[in-house]
Amino acid sequence: MDIGSITLTIIVLTSSLWLFYNTPAFIIGFIQWIKNQKRKDENQETLDPPDDYQPKVSIIVPVKNEDQVIERLLKGLVELDYPQKEVILIEDGSTDKTPQICRKWTKNHSSLIKYLHSNTSNGKPAAINLAAKEATGEIIAVYDADTILEPLTLKKIIPHFRDPDTAAVQGELRTVNPDESVITRLAVINDFVVNIQQLGKDELSIFVPLLGTNQYIRRSVLEEVGYWDSEALSEDTEISVRLAKRGYKVKYVPGTTGVEAPAKLRVFIRQRMKWLRGYTQAVVKHKDMLRTPNRRTLDAYLTLIFPIMLILGLVGYVGALYSLVQGRTAIPLLQIIGVALLALNLLTPAMLVSANPKNAMYVPLIYLDWILLALVSLYVHTRAILGKPQKWTKTPKSGHVTLNIN
Repeated sequence: MDIGSITLTIIVLTSSLWLFYNTPAFIIGFIQWIKNQKRKDENQETLDPPDDYQPKVSIIVPVKNEDQVIERLLKGLVELDYPQKEVILIEDGSTDKTPQICRKWTKNHSSLIKYLHSNTSNGKPAAINLAAKEATGEIIAVYDADTILEPLTLKKIIPHFRDPDTAAVQGELRTVNPDESVITRLAVINDFVVNIQQLGKDELSIFVPLLGTNQYIRRSVLEEVGYWDSEALSEDTEISVRLAKRGYKVKYVPGTTGVEAPAKLRVFIRQRMKWLRGYTQAVVKHKDMLRTPNRRTLDAYLTLIFPIMLILGLVGYVGALYSLVQGRTAIPLLQIIGVALLALNLLTPAMLVSANPKNAMYVPLIYLDWILLALVSLYVHTRAILGKPQKWTKTPKSGHVTLNIN
């Protein structure tokens, strides 16, 4: 038995245990997804009966160079069917027509929309913090400029705040440009996986991370935890960890809110670089979360090490498959775990195809996405080890839509 075999066994065992841990939430989430689809097919989706619980909602929209999409969102915000709401546009450093568009809509809807301008551009977290301190609503909502809403969005989301234990709510996100390129089709597969994971985590009452847009949080809780971290690469992930450390519940709600996915590989990779490094940044910042662990902080920790597990999982999977093909190994456990890894890696494609048989043609993209993300994660964390900074970057949007989400 050599050091290489021992190292490979440890990697394979670690990645296998991580996959086994996440499997129950994934299966439970898929069962819940099936139930939701059945209700939709039978037109059994219902809103909670109206009552006097209609807290004011302050909707924050950070905008910078968004003239391709912002007018579409503003129209959706005006048409939202909810009585108590305000919209706060926070613009910082646009060089296109975004400020003019925002001012026009503010002038035409002065009782609803408030426009703020920052002379310095310090990224999304700093912008939404500035706007949040101007908000007067009991609930703070954050929408990215490319978000596409249905009129009943708030009426589906806000009733969940009746539960005093619910500190925040994350709504489902769907890619609205799936047919624009192969890269956007990757985003659709990611939507499916994230939706199932979030549904499972919600059912198990464990760590439900916020996703940046279509997110809602009680203003009192936001003030308590100290707003968003302006230095965070993934401010939504970082604040989710703080909520988990304080024992707060984050609810996940299915819906039909749309977002635009990057259509070009370069933009896609840059976005993933920020997300993956943001996960690791959050777990390093909150490395004390396991000192007094609870179910949510333990799951948060195991969720945030996803970028590292991507790398280990790819190495372990290749190693385990090699041991199976080889037929002999110094450590027979590798062959056993290899079979288990193979079975678990077939779970996602099986769910994707069972959801829609036409998805069978996209199964290879699941593995392409996995390999690509693992390589991006390896690059990002190699840079981190070498002390190279990862800057917050904005993902450009074109306003391209190929899918009606409603």
